[in-house]
Amino acid sequence: MELTIEQALQQGVAAHKDGKLQDAERLYRAILHSQPTHPDANHNLGVLAVSVKKADMALPLFKTALEANPKIEQFWLSYIDALIKEKQNEVAKQVLEQAKKQGVAGKKLAQAHNNLGNTLKELGRLDEAEASYTIAIALKPDFAEAHNNLGNTLKELGRLDEAEASYTKAIALKPDFAEAYNNLGITLKELGRLDEAEASYTKAIALKPDFAEAHSNLGITLKELGRLDEAEASYTQAIALKPDYAVAFWNLHGIQKTIQGAEHWIDKCLIADTNHVKARLTKAALRFYQGDSNSFDGLMQSEFKQHPYMRSLSWAFSLPNLPELHFDKWYFFDAIVKKSIISKPFYEFGVWRASSFKYLIKVFKKGYGFDTFTGLPEDWDVGSHVEKKGTYTSDENVPNIKGGEFIVGKFEDTLPVFFSESHPIASVINFDADLYSSTICALNFSKSVMDKDTILIFDELIINKSWEQDEFKALNEFCSINHCSYEVIAISFFTKQVAVKLIGI
Repeated sequence: MELTIEQALQQGVAAHKDGKLQDAERLYRAILHSQPTHPDANHNLGVLAVSVKKADMALPLFKTALEANPKIEQFWLSYIDALIKEKQNEVAKQVLEQAKKQGVAGKKLAQAHNNLGNTLKELGRLDEAEASYTIAIALKPDFAEAHNNLGNTLKELGRLDEAEASYTKAIALKPDFAEAYNNLGITLKELGRLDEAEASYTKAIALKPDFAEAHSNLGITLKELGRLDEAEASYTQAIALKPDYAVAFWNLHGIQKTIQGAEHWIDKCLIADTNHVKARLTKAALRFYQGDSNSFDGLMQSEFKQHPYMRSLSWAFSLPNLPELHFDKWYFFDAIVKKSIISKPFYEFGVWRASSFKYLIKVFKKGYGFDTFTGLPEDWDVGSHVEKKGTYTSDENVPNIKGGEFIVGKFEDTLPVFFSESHPIASVINFDADLYSSTICALNFSKSVMDKDTILIFDELIINKSWEQDEFKALNEFCSINHCSYEVIAISFFTKQVAVKLIGI
């Protein structure tokens, strides 16, 4: 007996629900053969196409369904979802507006705007993604996932305070939102608020104990806090949960004391991710330090020759003497301390939240720190991205550290006054001002406290995409003007630090 259209539709829906997709498709198409504009058959066939990742085939079906019956909310939502999947984002925006005018419920459209935001963010269209998430939240203020996604976008845009607020709102709406706690931790770490970041990661892990990324991120923060044994335990736990976790292997290499120990973890990283470029280039550096230059020489003849890592390695390997190689920031400082005259004070240009200052003051007892405490005085183009003016602010909180004297303000304003008076020769000067302009200013004015025994540490001399235009440029320009040279005594490709002694100063 021949089926009616209604019977065919019912059987098609039942087959669809049971996963009998071929039967469902046959029934839907039978309906369309006799009634090509049937709204439900067109819509359901479109849903079936999307389910087998053929959203492009679904688009005309959804459009026909809508034209036949624009009052069905799900038709609008399915069409918008397919447009987003096909990255037809401009059309999706237009259809969203049409759906809103048609009276589709705001809470349902909020999910569509959130999905559109995800696609735009994936495409790197961050401003548009922000707009979509903002609309989603306006339509559904209690949409925790959209607040979290907005936070991710704001973080990528460098608007960390706003990102923090979005994550905090997401958590307030959804207290068990482990991913939001993890994302908040990342933002707090970038803001230099390490204790708060640790607490946020710990909460994420408490909510979701198998959250490998949170364990790894906790390790990064513990490393920054100088708690290396705990950092190692966190990385190890991340790997136990996710055995192919290349990021954790990479980070483990960065807390090693020996080249052999670092190479062990780099090898593990490359097994987990054969395309991990930084690990591959670092492996070549480690082999070079052990007397095998074949990998490095090969890479210099490859497409990686102009990679910032390779340019950094090439500079280091061209020096008269191969510098001591370190991996962790604190081990680097420990090595420099052993080479310094600890009876003399240290100076630091760029204090931020004083983590390095606190570490060094334990040894030198007296230190001078210079900072605006309001962040970068101008945009800093590192090549791969721009750190905006105001980044690395400590919210004008000046540290109170025994033995520390802090000079607050822009270098060009404070250094002429400070160095107009006599001050002790420096044991160590830590340059963490990042910018060429700030670093050359600090070098020029601190010349009076330098001698042949003073060790200059540059926090980001190498590795950044445009490293030759920042601290490196300032150092070389300073030496040229003052008719001196320098010997590189220690280097870290992982932390970007370089320590030098001046010759002929």
